[in-house]
Amino acid sequence: MATVSTKPATESVTESAVVTEIPALAQKTREQLLSSLQQGQQMSIDAAETWAKAVSALPVLDLPKLPGFSGLPDLQATTKYTFDLASDLLSAQRDFVVQLTNVLVPAKTA
Repeated sequence: MATVSTKPATESVTESAVVTEIPALAQKTREQLLSSLQQGQQMSIDAAETWAKAVSALPVLDLPKLPGFSGLPDLQATTKYTFDLASDLLSAQRDFVVQLTNVLVPAKTA
């Protein structure tokens, strides 16, 4: 892989220095992204709890049963199934891309 240096020609940047800087930056970015995501998720949970408490006093209507739809799974089971499917698809896609990069990137010779 070629690296681009913006330093003057008198300063040399070794490839190992460039390689060690990128993962640290990527790791910090990953941690910040996950932290922001988790904060947003917690805010959503808090808002949903507040909303659920507020509407719990309202009467629940008996909805008519639809023929053929009595055996549908509940929301929790559907959510778990959907995320399990997404996880399986992402894992399969990751395996595919790793294999593809192994084919496209020439092996390093010692």
